[in-house]
Parts: sequence; C-alpha cells; structure tokens
Amino acid sequence: MRRFLAFLVLSLATSALVPPALAAPQDSWTIDLRSSSLAFSATQVGAFVNGRFANWSGDIVLDPAALTAARIDIRIQTPSVTTDSRDVDSLLKGGNFLDVRKFPEARFVATTISALGGERYEAPGKLTIRDVTRDTVLPFALAIAPDPAQPGALRGVARGRLTLKRLDYGVGQNEWAGTGQVADEVTIDVNIVASRAP
Repeated sequence: MRRFLAFLVLSLATSALVPPALAAPQDSWTIDLRSSSLAFSATQVGAFVNGRFANWSGDIVLDPAALTAARIDIRIQTPSVTTDSRDVDSLLKGGNFLDVRKFPEARFVATTISALGGERYEAPGKLTIRDVTRDTVLPFALAIAPDPAQPGALRGVARGRLTLKRLDYGVGQNEWAGTGQVADEVTIDVNIVASRAP
C-alpha cells in the first residue's frame, strides 16, 4: 500500500510539472512561417487587387492515417494586411472593411478533415471575420515527404484555395456595402510549409 501511495504521489507530481497543454500530439506540425503564406485577391473596378497577411499563426494536428483526430486552427492578425499600396491598405484596415482596431484577429478552425483521394483533402470549418462566424470548406492538396533538414522528421506542403463573399462577414460597410466598385467574391490562397518531429 505504501508503494502504491508513493507511486501515486510521484505520478501526480510529475504531471503537475508538465502541463497537458505542453504535451504536443505526435502528429502535430510546426509551421515554417518564412516559407508559408496567406494571400488574397479581389476585384476593384475590374482590376485585381492582391494582398497578404504578414502576421498569422496556426496549430495543425494531422495524420492522413488518423484523420478523426485532425485539427486546424489558424489565427490571422488583421492589422498585418498589406497590398503594397498605402491607400488600399488604409481602406482595408478602416472601419468600412476589416476594422482592424475593433477586430484585430480573424480565425479559421476545423475539427474534421476528409480525404478525397490521392493528395486531395478538404477541411470543413468555421471562419470568423469581424466577429461574424460562418461555415466554410477549405479544399487543399497535401504532400508529405522526409524532411532533408531534419533526419527522421517529415515535411508537409499544403496548398489550398477558397472563395468567400466579403459581405457575408460585413466586410464592406456604408458606401462599400454594394458591389459596384469592389466585387463581393474574395479568393483566399493558403500555402503552408510545416515539419513534424520524428
């Protein structure tokens, strides 16, 4: 009995030293933000406007052999939006569009991933912009190979594209609530490069 109590105390003490949040699943990936990108394109008066979000982060748990445990959680810092045009950036960050002071973060969360065959997958999830959350589906292609930089590790490259309607999220207020100048549809391009430890 004393041995059992000693084992129990030791186990509790050990678990207290390592919080569960720090125990990453074996199938979690570390995103290489220098090689990854989150870009978008829209149409303004018939001309394409291309931009990106410079600051974002994500938690990805994904094993193609165990998709029931998969999870994607991408957090986007909206003040980092840029089109390399001061005037357009100011408009996007302002209250009529992303309103980055009031809504500094957008987020995509998927708790299920489906395999479509080959390297094709889709992630149905919740996309939140300006505190408006809607169901959306991110289709993507995923290629996994040995990571040449880390023996025994894996390197994954995921590329996806989805089209959303900005007005569904309130992106476009007052004189911008119509589609006469800026089209409703916005295309999002996701390019993620990540590694998984052995």
